[in-house]
Amino acid sequence: MIFDSLTHVTPDGRWFHTAYDASETRLVGELDEAQVDKAVVVALAGFIPNEFVLEVCQRHPDRLVPGASFNPVAYETERQAVRELRAQLHKGPYQLLKLHPRLNRYDPLDSRCLAILGELASWEKPIPIWIDTLFYFQGGSLRKPIVDTIHDIVGGFPDLNFVILHAGGSWALQVVEAIRDCPNAFIDISYTLYRYAGSSIWMDLRHLLNTFDCRMVFGSDFPEVSVGEALDCFWRLTEGVPPDKCANVLGKNLCELLGG
Repeated sequence: MIFDSLTHVTPDGRWFHTAYDASETRLVGELDEAQVDKAVVVALAGFIPNEFVLEVCQRHPDRLVPGASFNPVAYETERQAVRELRAQLHKGPYQLLKLHPRLNRYDPLDSRCLAILGELASWEKPIPIWIDTLFYFQGGSLRKPIVDTIHDIVGGFPDLNFVILHAGGSWALQVVEAIRDCPNAFIDISYTLYRYAGSSIWMDLRHLLNTFDCRMVFGSDFPEVSVGEALDCFWRLTEGVPPDKCANVLGKNLCELLGG
C-alpha cells in the first residue's frame, strides 16, 4: 500500500501563478502511473473550497480522502472562530483538517487557532490535524521559533493527532526531537524530501527513516512535486533501508491514523 499524504487540486486546474497543472485528471493519472493506491486531497481556506475537494473525492471514493481546511483568523474573536468551525465541520464527511498558517497569514499560537484546536479536542471523534510548518511569511512575526511552536501545539493538545507537514522543512531533525515524546504527532516528508534532495537534510531524513519510521508518512505535495518524482526521491533516499520501515512510511502509518 502506497498512500500519498498531501495532494491538491483546484476547480480550474491552475496552481496560483505557476504553470503547474492542478487538475483532478492529472492527479488521478499520476497516481495510476506511479501505482500509488490512495491520496489525501486537501482544501486550502480562501483558495480551494472544502466543498469542491469533497466533490472530487466522492468521484473516487476508494482512491481519494477529503481533507477540509479552515482559517481561524478570518474571524474577529475566538468565539466566532469556534462557532464557525463547529458549523462547518462537526460530524461532517471530512477525514482531516488542514491548517495553513503561511497562506492565511497567522501565527499558529494565535488565540483563535488555539481556540479551534481546543474545540476539536472536545469532539467525541476529533479529526486529525494536518498543519503546514513552513510558517514564515513576509510581514509576519512568530511568538516563538518554529520548533518551539510545533512543540507547544502538539504537547498542548494530547487528545488530537497531528501530521506535521513537510517535517518542518530544514528543521526536520529538531522537529522530531521536539515531538518524540508526543505520540500524537507524525511527520510528513512531502516537499522537503524533494526540495532538499542530496543535501545534509536528506541525510537527516534517512536517519529518521531508520529511527522514527513508525511516526513518518510519505507525501508528494502535488502539483508542485509530481507524484512520480516524489516516489522516485523516496526510493533513492531509502536505498538499503529495511523494507518494513519503508512500508511504514509509504502507507501503513497513514492507514492506521485514518482508520484504514
